[in-house]
Amino acid sequence: MSRREFPKPVKVAVIKRATNGGVIYCEKCGALAKKFQIDHIIADSHGGDNVIENAELICEICYGDKNPKDTTIAAKLKRIEAKHLGAVAPKAKIASRGFSRKERIPKTSLPPRNIYETVE
Repeated sequence: MSRREFPKPVKVAVIKRATNGGVIYCEKCGALAKKFQIDHIIADSHGGDNVIENAELICEICYGDKNPKDTTIAAKLKRIEAKHLGAVAPKAKIASRGFSRKERIPKTSLPPRNIYETVE
């Protein structure tokens, strides 16, 4: 399932809801939000809809804390769904055919090297 964006009217309504006295505040921590994201309260992958009740305006710091958790949960849900559908990667390592003994090149020893040069 791909990530869905909020429609423009929902974004405008959320920004208006978070604005007080002409200043936009984070709805999670209450701090001044110069940079912000409009995020799902219940993630898209968990069945959350793109409606105003499921949207919150959060500051850059709160989004930085929330986003890795959401990504981890979404990845786990995808793995569970794949396992349920039977699309699981094989657990055993796939063995190669190897090389036959005939193709191996025997090791030959090299002649000894002179460590020191002789000057004449």
